[in-house]
Amino acid sequence: MALREDALHASYRRLEKPLYNVLYRMLWQAEDCQDLIHDAYLRIWARRAKVDVDTLDRLVWTTALNLARNRLRWRRLWRFGSLDEGAPLAAASGESDFLAVRCLRRALAALPAASREVLLLAEFSGLRGAEIAALLDIPAGTVASRKHQAIARLKQSMGVNDDA
Repeated sequence: MALREDALHASYRRLEKPLYNVLYRMLWQAEDCQDLIHDAYLRIWARRAKVDVDTLDRLVWTTALNLARNRLRWRRLWRFGSLDEGAPLAAASGESDFLAVRCLRRALAALPAASREVLLLAEFSGLRGAEIAALLDIPAGTVASRKHQAIARLKQSMGVNDDA
């Protein structure tokens, strides 16, 4: 049975915010995130005759993540891979906030791509470990270990001490 428009809209309403949260922390550009989310849904709609509604959400996540990975590769190819550190940050209310966000961006960018992806999905997608494992086609234990390693490296990079 072909994917219906109402099912696609329901998926969009369910996933738009979590997708944006993850993609933003991969790309750090709001417009790119919005474009990729829309592109993912357009691509799925174009193949609606072959899409199973039971796996729609997973397909959306996979498509959006692949589009984001492609965007990152394209940036590196054209030497746009470094973070735009001169861009104003709406969330930064002061110089210390701005520096903290820059530090976090650098620390995230320094993580291995696989660990960064697991961490972002775990923290911002609303998906559980088993769902992330299924989405990325990796064992659940790998999700847990990548997340743990990513958090440890972030803490180390940002000088966070757990002893406090």
